[in-house]
Amino acid sequence: MTSDLEPFQLSNVLTDLYHQKDLLDLSAPGPSSPPRNNATPTGGTGSLFASASSIVGAAGRRAAAVASGQGSPASPSRLGRSTGLERDDSVDGTGGADSSKGSSEQRIEIRCVEAYGSNLYLGRSDGVIEWWTCDGSPGSNQNNPGWTLRNKHTLFPRRPMNRLTILPQVSRCFALSEGTIHPLSLPFLEPLPSTVVAPLRGVVSVILDDDELEWDGEGSENNRTEMTVVIVRRRGLGIYRMGGRMIPQKEIPLPSPPSVHALASNYLCACLPHSSTYALIDFSDASLTEVLPVSQVEPSQLGFDPKPNIAVVPGEGEFLVTSYTGVNTMGVFLNGQGDPVRGTVEWAHHPLSLTVESGYILALLRNHSISIHTLSDLEAPVQTISLDPTTSPFAFSYTPYGVAIRNWIRDDRMASSRMILLSGKVAPSTSSSSSKPISIPTSQAPDSMTSPSNSDPLDEPPSGSGLTPPSSPPPFSRRPIAPQRSSSLIRATAPSAKSPFSTTITETLIVGPNGLQAISPTSAITKLEILCKDGKIDDAMVVVEEERQRGKKGQFDGSKAIHQGTMRFLHLYLACYLIMETRFEAAGDHLYRGKIDPRLLVRLFARLRGKVIGSAEEIDVFEGLKQTLMDMPTVETIITTSIKRNYSPHVSPDTAHAPETIELRHALEDEANAMLTEFLRKTRTARRKGGGARGLDSAKIDMVIDTTLAKLLADAGTTNELLALLAGPNDVVLGELEPFLEKRPYVLSTVMRQQGKIERTLAILKGIAESPEGDPLCEDPVDEIAQQLDGMTDPQLLRQYALWLVGRDPTKGLEILISQSGNGGVKLDDEELLGELRQISEDAANVYLEHVVVQKRSPSRPLHEELLTKLIDTAEKQGVDDGIKYHLEELESEFRLGPESQPFCVFLADVAPQTPIKLTRLKLQLFLCGSPFYSLQAASARLATIPWLKYELAIVLGRQGKDKAALQLLARDVGDSVSAQTYCTQGGEVIPPKVAHDVASHVPELAAWATLGDVGRKRRGTVDAAVQEGLVMHLLGVYMKESNSAKQTASLLNAQSLHLDALEVLKLIPPDWPLETVSAFFQRSLRRQLHDQHTWQILKSISAGQNLAVSDEFLNQVRSMPPILDTSGPKSDGSGVSPGFSIPDEGSIPESEKVSEKEAAAGPGGGGGGGGGGGDDEKLARSGSERTLNGAEGEKRHTSFFSPEGVVKELAEIRSERHASSEGQPRSMG
Repeated sequence: MTSDLEPFQLSNVLTDLYHQKDLLDLSAPGPSSPPRNNATPTGGTGSLFASASSIVGAAGRRAAAVASGQGSPASPSRLGRSTGLERDDSVDGTGGADSSKGSSEQRIEIRCVEAYGSNLYLGRSDGVIEWWTCDGSPGSNQNNPGWTLRNKHTLFPRRPMNRLTILPQVSRCFALSEGTIHPLSLPFLEPLPSTVVAPLRGVVSVILDDDELEWDGEGSENNRTEMTVVIVRRRGLGIYRMGGRMIPQKEIPLPSPPSVHALASNYLCACLPHSSTYALIDFSDASLTEVLPVSQVEPSQLGFDPKPNIAVVPGEGEFLVTSYTGVNTMGVFLNGQGDPVRGTVEWAHHPLSLTVESGYILALLRNHSISIHTLSDLEAPVQTISLDPTTSPFAFSYTPYGVAIRNWIRDDRMASSRMILLSGKVAPSTSSSSSKPISIPTSQAPDSMTSPSNSDPLDEPPSGSGLTPPSSPPPFSRRPIAPQRSSSLIRATAPSAKSPFSTTITETLIVGPNGLQAISPTSAITKLEILCKDGKIDDAMVVVEEERQRGKKGQFDGSKAIHQGTMRFLHLYLACYLIMETRFEAAGDHLYRGKIDPRLLVRLFARLRGKVIGSAEEIDVFEGLKQTLMDMPTVETIITTSIKRNYSPHVSPDTAHAPETIELRHALEDEANAMLTEFLRKTRTARRKGGGARGLDSAKIDMVIDTTLAKLLADAGTTNELLALLAGPNDVVLGELEPFLEKRPYVLSTVMRQQGKIERTLAILKGIAESPEGDPLCEDPVDEIAQQLDGMTDPQLLRQYALWLVGRDPTKGLEILISQSGNGGVKLDDEELLGELRQISEDAANVYLEHVVVQKRSPSRPLHEELLTKLIDTAEKQGVDDGIKYHLEELESEFRLGPESQPFCVFLADVAPQTPIKLTRLKLQLFLCGSPFYSLQAASARLATIPWLKYELAIVLGRQGKDKAALQLLARDVGDSVSAQTYCTQGGEVIPPKVAHDVASHVPELAAWATLGDVGRKRRGTVDAAVQEGLVMHLLGVYMKESNSAKQTASLLNAQSLHLDALEVLKLIPPDWPLETVSAFFQRSLRRQLHDQHTWQILKSISAGQNLAVSDEFLNQVRSMPPILDTSGPKSDGSGVSPGFSIPDEGSIPESEKVSEKEAAAGPGGGGGGGGGGGDDEKLARSGSERTLNGAEGEKRHTSFFSPEGVVKELAEIRSERHASSEGQPRSMG
């Protein structure tokens, strides 16, 4: 049972703090001394002889005291909860240290201790307070790794420390030395001003209320902002409230100051020195009740002075006090009124110190041992711990806040260690170890894999990497009862340690003069090791489960990562023993939870590991697991040993040959394989999702997982999962797997496919398909071959197996050929392949022919001719049937009687039911219209012999240019007026692309046929109007010859009126036709002609007006020009125009703009005088400046409406007018 385990374990906290290094080196501190933050010496530098004599004398007195049985001195209990630590030097026998002597003879010792979180405060005998933190800093202290001396504070005058009292709730600390309280702040020990705490002297002790010591960490809303502080003076008690300031509440007088005390709520249990009796003081009414003597025997009759001990039972409001009876010491529980409760507890030796923690009573006895009782059973101790006498323990220091100390057991077990995978009992023999292991390609592993020495085995890998230890934890950040994440007052940062570092929470410290030890609850690792080695596997499983549940509730020490690392170790340690007990199923769950490296498990299966694990391959494991792993043999050996241990010699002839044990062996082997399979499944899934290690060995781990899992699945016949594993991304070593697949050809083909051996894969699948018995794992080998051919790039291999596939399954075979021989696919000789296909299947050859011509758009004329022949033959063969013939006649009749809104081909695609003849005719129509690679003459000759293919014949005739015959077929024989009109507008094309796409919209499988004419088609321009008119007149002539075609004629006239001459149409109309048939056409024609006439008249008038406006603007600009004086007179040839100019064409100027020479000579003023001309010139200049045109706009207008000849003529007329004026009266040029 787990209850039989010892509840506590002893661990070192700080050791060898103040010992000197050598007797001859008396002035220098030892190597373990912490660094000094001040220059104040702690010891003198007397003569060598005097110092040596002092040390030898002290050592002799201590040895004598130990020999006399006195041991360590008695001391008050609960350091930090009662009085200060005052050592009895007379009992100690060491001579002590007299404060009146010089500092040269003073010896540094620990006098009092207080702690919370990761902070530890030591009060020394020289008046110095040290602040230590457990933060895992490397190299901070040689003897105490993980601890850092953060600060020292020296009290003045330098007197021995009596006690330390800390109040982390309000960040205060009271240091008591020689009756004076020194108030300090936490955590840095900075002195507080007198305005916060008034100077207090004559103080004997400081008491805190046990009920107010709850603390949930820094920043918590549940923390108190004020606390009760009781100051013990020589004449009584002073009660204060400590918050931002220390405020006195009341005073209670006492006959003598208590030396040992404990406060819970309003009740103070104290030992009164004047009577050596325990008394209870009620603060509410200041009453005092004496209850029990400290010793029931006179001290003079004893060889020692029994010290009083008082401890509070947390949360119960009870006190535990000790009373020496002369034979032993009795512990009595008292309530607040002084009444005995519970039972009594006895100790053979009188306790030096006493505390109650987590339901246990811990007593430090005079014989250097710790006796532990439970509150539920006071009869006998549940555990006794022996202490090293050389540490001279003299008191407990109990901290209700909990203090983080280094977890040496966990750090030792979880240290990293290198281990050869195939070592210990699984090491292969010499012959097998010489084989070379499978190597990982360089592309799958980093370069550093070739040099493992470059990696640090102590570095923390990601979760799931196996047994690699976790990283160092952060500083302590919670109190033990109420877990928190930021409970320390300071968060010290330090570089990560090279070795694992973790902490555990303890509440009880053992104080010695030169160091500290701790009594902490027994760790789960220790419990598990003890139970597993004792063979109590079920109890060990309970321990692991309890620890896991604590983690789920957040009840763990340190960080979550530290707890997860501990849980991995626990799971793996337990799993190793479960495997050795052949409890494989239970082991599998713990192996997965422990995130073991799969190689450590696979190595135990000799038949499965093969060569994927090298004989010299190493791995990082936990130091606490290394020996256990090396002691584990193979699974086969474990099973054999278990059977032999349990059944030999009870079976015959022996355990190796008895039928019962053989069956049992197979069952255990199956269970082990099932466990390994399930573990590898889970691990593989987690790693594929991104979990697990991605370090140097990631590729090797994936290879071991996938290869081993594939072997197990092949052995078990779990083929579906095996195929799924091989089909997806994997790291299977196929050479290792192939021997396991000899009896499963289909799985082997899958393996070959993974190797890239497609030809062998196809050969295996072909053999399965042709085999009479086949393979039960492969339901459709033909489909498997088709899948392999899909995407193949080897033309010979594709042709070979595709033709074989056409013989087995024509549909799949053609799908492969069609998909692979498309654009960008494998290049095959289509004509040669068609010949081979005809030998296998004529229908398959026809389908492939359509693909080559229609889909691939082959320009081969023979293939086009062959496809046309196949289509015509098929249509002719289908039309011979009387049922189909009747069906076609019904369709033609329905088309003639229906509304003329769509061409015949669209009608056929839309209205006709899905029949073979419909599909054949539509294909033929689209092919005849779109393909340019067939003989039109041969096609028309062949189609003329088939009476039900008149529409198709019209298409060919149209492409031959036989318009009259084509229109005759369309308009009269087929009755397709829409196609006939399309023929006219498109210049002889019956099915234009738009109509072809309309057909494909009703029959989607003809989409490629509809675009057959798009490839290589030149962009058609507008059909010449004369051609359109001619074709329309041809069509009109066809309609005019029919007496019953008036409706079609009217429709044609209305649709094509733009291309028809009304007079020509009037000549063709039969005299007996009614007028309403053609009246609409003539009305629209005459109206359109009249509209055109009026339109041109309006445009002409607008142009003339614009010309006048621009001309006026031009004349104004010209008139604004300055005069030109030509003294030589104009040189003219008699025409009045200077040489180099031509007479402008008057037709380019509107008649209204023409100005005769006479009018030009008269000038704008109407008079011919010179003076009037000058005034007119000024007006003209003014007018020109006011009507200046925008340069660009005016230039544009001039360019648009005037010719150069007109401009020259105007300039000539202006010069003539100005010249005549200048002859009559000269003009100034200024």
